[in-house]
Amino acid sequence: MRIAECGVRNKNRKSEFRNPKFDMKLGNLQLNRPLILAPMAGISDYPFRRMALEKGCGLAFTGMVSAEGLLRKGESFLKIERDEHPVSVQLFGSAPEVLAEAAAMVEKIGADAIDINMGCPATQVIETGGGVDLMRFPEKVKKILVRVRKEVKNALTIKIRSGWDREHMNAVEISKMAGDCGVDAIFVHPRTQVQGFRGQADWNLIREVKRAVNIPVVGNGDVTNPSLAKRMLEETGCDGVMIGRGALGNPWIFCPEHDDFSEERSVDFPPLEERQRAIEDHFLLLQSYYGAKGAVQKIRRHIAWYSRGLPFSASFRLKLSGLKEKEALLGAITSYFDFVEGRDSCQSLTSMESRSVIGRGGGGF
Repeated sequence: MRIAECGVRNKNRKSEFRNPKFDMKLGNLQLNRPLILAPMAGISDYPFRRMALEKGCGLAFTGMVSAEGLLRKGESFLKIERDEHPVSVQLFGSAPEVLAEAAAMVEKIGADAIDINMGCPATQVIETGGGVDLMRFPEKVKKILVRVRKEVKNALTIKIRSGWDREHMNAVEISKMAGDCGVDAIFVHPRTQVQGFRGQADWNLIREVKRAVNIPVVGNGDVTNPSLAKRMLEETGCDGVMIGRGALGNPWIFCPEHDDFSEERSVDFPPLEERQRAIEDHFLLLQSYYGAKGAVQKIRRHIAWYSRGLPFSASFRLKLSGLKEKEALLGAITSYFDFVEGRDSCQSLTSMESRSVIGRGGGGF
């Protein structure tokens, strides 16, 4: 398939995939599938969310949104499209009144759920008193949740970590408090602030939180394929699984065909033609949202994820980095997939690799 022939399908529909064996409600929000797209800074934009929802994601999160920034800049700071539901907006901040006012605005804009970030370990967020820093002050957490709950009717959730460090792991305490404050669900990433994203996520903590509360608990951390999602559900008893890095270049991880979680593959990529089609669809979404120039800039890192594991993908990415125009980039994508699929018989593997690295002339992919 060529880019010019490609269209983004089902443009104005909501995600309609349903698993009859799955039933989870976040307050007034009914979810039809157990796999949820995590908020990822600089990645979880509208085109990325749409790609996940198109493949069957049960709920898509925006990236973190500053509560203060939203109030300062107004609704232009956050846009929710009509074809990306269900969607949850994740707010970060530290002032109860500010978070409550921002949550009310988010609900008005159209979010199906509002999440308060209490798990981000980034220094720039912690310095504002937000993110995982909030977990060090349970009474402040309580004030925030009580205040926000009064302002919003839609689903209210929190995303937390294990705690600040191994000596201050209070996820269970915070979760119990959240349930008492009217929070509808808890998302748990079982690493501490000190760990960041290093080491192995301690799924045992997810199980402890689930046993301690009477509201849905969604696990997060180290899930990169359906078999690992199955393991997390079975080992922790959690109600759903949030997937972040496992969805990079792999929206198929959300496909309903994986609902039996029987696949043992480490990566669940489809045939080359469908992978190329996904890149094309993603590019069109980026173009409609950011314009052609913005799409060219933003698609590159997504292509790096979509093409991982393919022959000469490193050389392909190197060539893309030097392309500034839409037509040149689209042509390189088509040529590369033609080459990988064996359609181009005019050049050997050696010459293709050499020309793509050198990047001269019109040859190569």
